[in-house]
Amino acid sequence: MPYTMADFRRDYIMEHFPELTEEERQKALQKLPLEERLKGLSAKEIESYLQKIRAHRPAANRKPRRKR
Repeated sequence: MPYTMADFRRDYIMEHFPELTEEERQKALQKLPLEERLKGLSAKEIESYLQKIRAHRPAANRKPRRKR
């Protein structure tokens, strides 16, 4: 079986992807559908990450109450 250009591209990406900056990796991953990005994660890992994000999010400013 010959080594094709598609094989080379796949191998090249797998070898050099870790060398990309965080911004470059995020840009590349944004091109994938959400389902593919989350495919390797368990529901527990996703929930844990969401809780971590919620804990660091500042509370929303409340509207002042209207005086009567």
